[in-house]
Order: sequence, then C-alpha cells, then structure tokens
Amino acid sequence: MKPSTISTYRLSWTAGLWLSLFCGAAHAEPALRSLEGRFATVVTDLPAAAAVDGLPADVDAAVPQWLRFWQRQPNSAADWKMTIYVMQDRARFEEAGLFPPRLPDFPYGFQSGREAWVLVQPSDYYTRHLVLHEAFHGFAERFFGGTGPQWFAEGTAEMMATHRGSGPALRVPSIPATRQAVPYWGRFRVIAARREEARIPSFAAVLDQPTALHRSVEPYAWSWAAVVMLTMYPEYREALIEISDLGADRSERFTRGFRERLPAGEGILQARWQLLLVDFDYGYDTARGRVRLDQPPAEWDGDARTVEVAADRGWQAAGVRVRKGTHLRVTAEGRYSLGDQPRPWTCEPQGVTVRYHRGRPLGMILAALVPESQTASTVLPPVQVEAVGREATVVAQQDSWLFFRVGDDPSQLADNSGLATVRIQSR
Repeated sequence: MKPSTISTYRLSWTAGLWLSLFCGAAHAEPALRSLEGRFATVVTDLPAAAAVDGLPADVDAAVPQWLRFWQRQPNSAADWKMTIYVMQDRARFEEAGLFPPRLPDFPYGFQSGREAWVLVQPSDYYTRHLVLHEAFHGFAERFFGGTGPQWFAEGTAEMMATHRGSGPALRVPSIPATRQAVPYWGRFRVIAARREEARIPSFAAVLDQPTALHRSVEPYAWSWAAVVMLTMYPEYREALIEISDLGADRSERFTRGFRERLPAGEGILQARWQLLLVDFDYGYDTARGRVRLDQPPAEWDGDARTVEVAADRGWQAAGVRVRKGTHLRVTAEGRYSLGDQPRPWTCEPQGVTVRYHRGRPLGMILAALVPESQTASTVLPPVQVEAVGREATVVAQQDSWLFFRVGDDPSQLADNSGLATVRIQSR
C-alpha cells in the first residue's frame, strides 16, 4: 500500500533497537526481535516460528527475481536494503518509537522509503505476501525512481508478491494454484463476485483509479489482474518494463505515456481483458490463455466460415464481428483429448457428462461474444457465453467479436490435445 511518501520522521536503527529492547523489558514481554537478511531486516514482536524467522530469506529470494523480471542488472541491489516491521501489537512499536505518529491508519501495510510496516494477518501466506508487497514498493522507489500511479504501484507490487513456496524455494510472480494455498488472500473471490454481478470494470477504469489508501482489497485485485494481463503478452510486457523508468511520475501523464506505447488498439486490449476475466481463477494458465488477435475482426458478411479450435488453448478468435440480433447457426465436430492420466480422455463437441466445469459438461464447445469496447463506460457489459456442443443457434445480444474454446478448467489445459472444427453459417 503506497498512497504517499513520508519524509520527516526517522529513528536511527541503533536508537530504535535500544528502545525496542527497553520496551520489551519494561513490559516483561519478549523483546522485539531483529531478523537479518541480505535485502531486509525484519523487526517483529512475533514469537520464533519457521514462517516468521524465514521472512528475510523470502525477501532475499524475491529480489533477484524482481531484478530479472524488470531487466535490471543482477548486482544492482547490492547497496539496497529494507527494514520491515511485522507487527502483531502495534502499540509495542509505538512505545518503542518504531511507528511514526504521522503514519496513516492502514489495515494491511505501508511503506516509506526503505522502511515498511506490516500488520500480521490470519495466515502465514498472507503475512508473507504483504511483506513482499511492501518490500517491492521500496524496490520500485530504488529502481524506478518511484512507484508510479495507483494501478502501476499496487498492480506490480501485488504481482511481485503473489508467490509460491518460501525461503530459497520462493518463486514470484505466480498465479495461486488453489484457494487452500493462499488462505485469506481473497483476490479471486472479489473477481468472481463481480463477474457474477456483471460488474467488471473496464480496463481504462482500472488504470484511471484515483490514488488512495484503501481499506478494501478490491482495488488491489483489479490492479493485480490488469498487470497480470499486461505481462501475458510480450508486446504489453515490453511497454510495462519501459514505463517503469518513469515511476517518479504519479500523474495521468504516466498512464497516457503507457497507453501510447501499446502496439495493439484499445479494442483488442479490452477484448483480451474481458476474456481473461471470464475464466480468471486459481491455477489460470497465462501462456495458454493468451488470445491471438492481431487486428480487430472484420464484420461478418454472412458467408459460411470454418474455425479450428485447439483443445489446449483458451479463447480463440473466429475472426468476425457480428451485429446485434444476428442469428448464427454453429456446428462443431472432431475428437480431442482432455488430460492424459491415467490415459487420454477422448472427447467430442458435446462434452462428457461425468464431469462438469461451471455447470457445463467438460469438453463442450463454447462460444463467447465479446461486446465491442465502450470506452465511455467504467463497467463493461458481460461477455455472452453460449453452449454450442454439436450444434446451436446463437443470437448476438450486442455488436460483438466472436470467439470459441473447448470448455475446461483454465488450470488444466496443458495436457489437452487435438482440435475441433467449428463452422458458422447464417440461420
């Protein structure tokens, strides 16, 4: 969490340590502990435990990965180190002079310069996540010159903190594999709720969100999802890395400059954003979820059209734009495999009813009609997802771009194989 920079209050580390030791003795409680790492000193009132004592090693493992991702020199962080206060009882840090009175009232964490304060969360994972999140804000100030506007600051910090493993085995960034792996983290829960309510924000709305100290995780969820999508596509990722050098600018100029660097048009970006959020969930395969779309599709002329749909990829463009009210006769054929253990599970366009995903038979051919971008709206009309199976009549509810896929859990695409052939005709 990084809404502003505090620049006037700082205790020397030596003085703070003596005060913390005194405070611990005065209350007949264990002294605040100082845990040393290469890139972080963690000061905490938590008792010794593997997850707590390993926090400096977590930051140490993350920093080289951050340097590689953002294309900085491997040894460029040699002179950089954070002090991170991990607090169960904030009052103890206040009494020790380690919690400046000018800090805002934050629910999760806060960073200023090379110091950060993190409130202990209900799970080891979430506490570690916040330590990494606030440490990355400090990293951004050191290597980007600042954290940039809200979407960039929180989206990049969320992505670079969302991890798997711990200590030397920690890996970032990572899409959480299961809910159980990231207790109390909650970003996918927010996204799923808004998807059900048909209240998905436009990509532009996420980029234009105002700088604020949020008490809800929702702005962080959308900022994270936006940055994840940008890193899925090499052309967007390159623009994101380029703009990071302008982190000192937190104004709209930063976002405007970023948009100018994007090689594809707003319509393509918006379609990719909407299709990501149709499926975005635990274990999402970012490589196989990329939507291959070089240019906006041409309006459909009504002639029959055939599209090959790969079972091991997410949404795939039919290459046509259809008008509201258009009736499409869609047919599908082919045999493909879902998974290969204990043996390949052969499937046809109607799917297999022994397993379901989101209420539809696994492997069923699905169509998605993505409403054309409405740049003036901050909330997007929902994507129209239709079951096709072997044959269906699909009526476009809005002017839309057409896509198909084999219905499957987005985390289970890698071991699929084969193709379906989908044909669209006028009804």
